[in-house]
Amino acid sequence: MTSGISSTQADATAPAGASPAAAATPTPSQTREQELRTTLHENPQAIAALGTLTGDANYAQLGDEQKVGALNDFAQAPNAATANFLRGRAETTLNPAATSALSTPDSGTLTLGGNTYTIDHGALNDAQGSRAGTISNDGSVVLDNPDGTACTTTSIYADIGTRVQLRQQDGTNNVTTLDLHAADPSGKLASADMNTQMTSRAEAVIKDARREGMDMRVTDGYRSVAEQDATYAQGRTRPGNIVSNARGGSSWHNYGLAADIAFNNANGQPAWPNNANWTRYGEIAVNHGLEWGGNWHGIQDRPHVEYHPGVQTGFARNLLPTYQHGGLAAVWARLGIGAAP
Repeated sequence: MTSGISSTQADATAPAGASPAAAATPTPSQTREQELRTTLHENPQAIAALGTLTGDANYAQLGDEQKVGALNDFAQAPNAATANFLRGRAETTLNPAATSALSTPDSGTLTLGGNTYTIDHGALNDAQGSRAGTISNDGSVVLDNPDGTACTTTSIYADIGTRVQLRQQDGTNNVTTLDLHAADPSGKLASADMNTQMTSRAEAVIKDARREGMDMRVTDGYRSVAEQDATYAQGRTRPGNIVSNARGGSSWHNYGLAADIAFNNANGQPAWPNNANWTRYGEIAVNHGLEWGGNWHGIQDRPHVEYHPGVQTGFARNLLPTYQHGGLAAVWARLGIGAAP
């Protein structure tokens, strides 16, 4: 793997008279870069963005401590837009009088809080064409308050309902650096039938995925026992392919403790492409305490995540009597997850 730092540059960091072994010792920034490559190895788009940053001429001239700082900032949202922002910051660090075009997106759109803005070189313009705030390639948004009071600052990653497309002019090409659609347009995670500990984890997974440039959306959440039986019948007694091996009452969907999360296509519609970053999504889900269906033996279910701490997946089939007598609250109480985290 390349680090964007030549062997000559690496040697230059070693003290005069250092032995070849000492000269080969990785610098802190090289070590940090390798850590990021290891973490993100299942997300090729994030790896490519990291290469864009470390291969930048201005980044290469930073001191090693400054490089570590840039890499740590990149880790907060490892995507192409962030890489551009940090390249711009490296430029202005070396030349404080400079104004980098990479710090802000050149064009794009943002839908936030029910309002849609067009982007013009970092400026946010409302539906009437009036300036309404600014946006940076690090994801920060500053909205002007009409009454002249203090501006409101937020992040494009803070709300999974945010729709954002950031574009950058690269010579004659207008390149999309970030393209995220609303992740739960049907409000499936917001359903009262979903356990709050499950939904908080699912939302955290989606936010982390979006920070890595992965455009994901919820396709299924709570499913009634009758709906589960209908799903089980598909490919068996009803037309279609088999999509579930769980009968009604034996799926964690039936207890508000599972969700299916797919990728969006270019039109913002759910898609399940084989070449998507499924494994990276699964890693993120596991990091947030969820079980990922892609880790199952036998039939794998890559979109599926579920939450049932302390019991195995198959335990769901034991919960139907509890549900029939006390509803979802009784099931959650039995599992010890009835309250919000």
